[in-house]
Amino acid sequence: MIVAQGWEAGGHVWGQVSTMALVPAVADAVDIPVVAAGGIADGRAMAAAMMLGASGVWVGTRLLASDEATIHDTYRARLLDASEADTQWAHDLYDVDWPDAPHRALGNSTSRAWQKAGNAAPGHRPNESQVIGHRPTGEPVLRYQSYTPVPGTSGDVEAMSLLAGQGVAQVRNLSSAADIVAEIYQEAKDVLKRGSSIL
Repeated sequence: MIVAQGWEAGGHVWGQVSTMALVPAVADAVDIPVVAAGGIADGRAMAAAMMLGASGVWVGTRLLASDEATIHDTYRARLLDASEADTQWAHDLYDVDWPDAPHRALGNSTSRAWQKAGNAAPGHRPNESQVIGHRPTGEPVLRYQSYTPVPGTSGDVEAMSLLAGQGVAQVRNLSSAADIVAEIYQEAKDVLKRGSSIL
């Protein structure tokens, strides 16, 4: 299979084409199943992806609000309160372990200071190498470090890399992963059924 990840996706995002435009282009170009990713957080988005030629969907941000997701409560609260406009795509805001790794995350105090400094390049960002917290193991978390805050992380969690896609606007409640998958699937079936009765 091929995963067609649109620009709306959270985390590490290579492309700059939206899911709506990318999925049909990829589906038309290959003869293997295409899985749509990016901005898919409910059944309506799944149904849309299927209509565009996807065989399935890759859900990320919505599952961060599952009972099983091992993320810090501050991170989870930010996700549940965010709108689609609260995420930010950046080429080199947070440091990762490989070059040329753009990413999308929730805007926060770190990203606002970075923007105010003119989106400064690594080595010139405000307060680089500042310790803003600690992992549960006691290791420091540095500002601009790509680190997902987990339970037991201490310090200024809001200032850490809170990866999220633009589908975060549909993330409004905490559920089990099984219930989230079932809900998305059932809503997609209902939407596709309603759509077929209209035509």
